[in-house]
Amino acid sequence: MANVRGGNLSKIRRLICSAAVVAIALPGLATAQQYFDPGLFSTSIEQKPEDYQPPGARLGSFVLLPGAELAWEHNDNVFYTPDDERSDTVWHVRPWANLNSDWNRHALNVSAWGDFARYDDFGENDYEDWALRADGRVDVLQNSWFSADVSTYHLHEDRRDPAAGAPATPTEFDYDGYGLGYDHVFNRLKVGAYYNHNSFDYDNNVTGDGDFIDNADRNRDQDRYSLRADYQLGPETAVFGSYGWNSVDYDLPVDFEGYARGSDGSMLSAGVVWDMTDLLTGDLSANWSEQEYDDPRLKDVDGFGLGAGLTWTPRQTTLVAIRMAASPQDTTQPGTSGYMSRLYSARLQQEIRRNLLFNLRGSFTDNDYANPGEDAAELSSTEVTRIGVGLSYLFNRNLYITGGYSWEDQNGNTERFDYEVNRFFVTLGVEL
Repeated sequence: MANVRGGNLSKIRRLICSAAVVAIALPGLATAQQYFDPGLFSTSIEQKPEDYQPPGARLGSFVLLPGAELAWEHNDNVFYTPDDERSDTVWHVRPWANLNSDWNRHALNVSAWGDFARYDDFGENDYEDWALRADGRVDVLQNSWFSADVSTYHLHEDRRDPAAGAPATPTEFDYDGYGLGYDHVFNRLKVGAYYNHNSFDYDNNVTGDGDFIDNADRNRDQDRYSLRADYQLGPETAVFGSYGWNSVDYDLPVDFEGYARGSDGSMLSAGVVWDMTDLLTGDLSANWSEQEYDDPRLKDVDGFGLGAGLTWTPRQTTLVAIRMAASPQDTTQPGTSGYMSRLYSARLQQEIRRNLLFNLRGSFTDNDYANPGEDAAELSSTEVTRIGVGLSYLFNRNLYITGGYSWEDQNGNTERFDYEVNRFFVTLGVEL
């Protein structure tokens, strides 16, 4: 009987790890910054063929996987304006390193990323983004384990985000977070409880005319609690349900417009997880979210949405990745409490030859802002469409080059939030 429980535990844990890929691919930061498309977390290649994957370096019971990219980019609208577009050439250096344990029990992983950009003509757009993350698991008993993670990010607020305003240089901010969790398996049933804390801390800035921008009323902390149950239907499938609640507290109880932006919210989710290793992994769910604000003048943000993180391999040379996310988000737009953001994205990677990879990707983000609708000039909605295509050549396990093109278009309810941008890029990458 112990072997049966152990087998079920292994399968359930594998299924849950498949679902965890969604959380890694779309972390709290990504959902909180739907306008933000940082190169920091971008990868030129979704997945390399097995015989072209870097071996890494063994350090005792750990495996180190470092790498770096040097990228050239041409952007024809670096200020993301509806007219009077300005173009520029951007140079990126993107180093990273992943250190993963190779233990029979327990786990520990440490990761670091960086994206350092320099503009040829408009140096005021230069930025230095970096991130550190660690996560681990402690196997307490045969059927239970603790998990934990901690992360810190130093990023810039992209000019395409309406909340950015019109700063002279991109506004820098820090995002920090940590989480704790406990899971236990009862034969086919796994139950878990989790807590996450994250905070946003924005730097002050100035406008192009030298006027001071005080961002103190944007700084906030969020605490999230969730309960989840997964039931294994078979060796490759499980169903799950989860309920979570959160509270958002701003450093300033009342912002500079006179609004109390603190809020409380909840989320209910139900779905299914697959782990057909050679065909389909990931999960698909339906979600209901709501966020209620302390200030009675601020409308609640609520609605249904789909969540997904699916990787489909219809044949060995083809890979399709699908991502969906929906959640209420905060904003400090005057008169607006927040917005419901729904993101849909897909990426195709096709092997033309074993070392020649074609990729096609696209995404659509619908941001629905909650405001009284009394002023047509107020931000009430934006729709962001992104399409990209690329070609990667793998010289060997350690060296590759990628070239490509991406198009992005945002349409808002008023023209001042519109923009269109074309970007061309060439990336040289090395992995050890």
